[in-house]
Amino acid sequence: MPSRDAQGLRTFRSSRAYRAGTLLRRLHLGLTEQVEAQLQAAGLQLTRPQAVALMLLAEHPGASNAELARLNGVSPQTMHQMMTRLERDALVVRAPHPRLRRVQAFQATPRGVDLVLRGSQVARAAIEDSLRTLRAADQDALIGLLERWASSLPSTSRT
Repeated sequence: MPSRDAQGLRTFRSSRAYRAGTLLRRLHLGLTEQVEAQLQAAGLQLTRPQAVALMLLAEHPGASNAELARLNGVSPQTMHQMMTRLERDALVVRAPHPRLRRVQAFQATPRGVDLVLRGSQVARAAIEDSLRTLRAADQDALIGLLERWASSLPSTSRT
């Protein structure tokens, strides 16, 4: 006979909460893998986190590392490593922040903007391809439900 703990875990694993979380995680990982594979196939050497950082920077020119980390939902250390790589690849440049002496402000280079624009087209096509298993009305309903659920949760990132 299973222990009470094991029974409790089985009950949890069959719950809507567990199933919803697990499915969202699978979708996130699967879409990330699919998008990154398509980016690589298109010759765009860009990971999803790098692409998101470049998109945020294109939308928020002059943002600091800390601002980008908050917007991207990652630690400042992770963002620093990412920005160092993007700077090395000539996709971003840094300059002194206009108001804060000890802070660096980042700008996407024209090459970085071009790369993220091309990457966004590839990503959109890959995601739309995976959505084709759902009718348009179901896609809209799913997006509406996910938006409603996401808006009910605390979040530091809305990317």
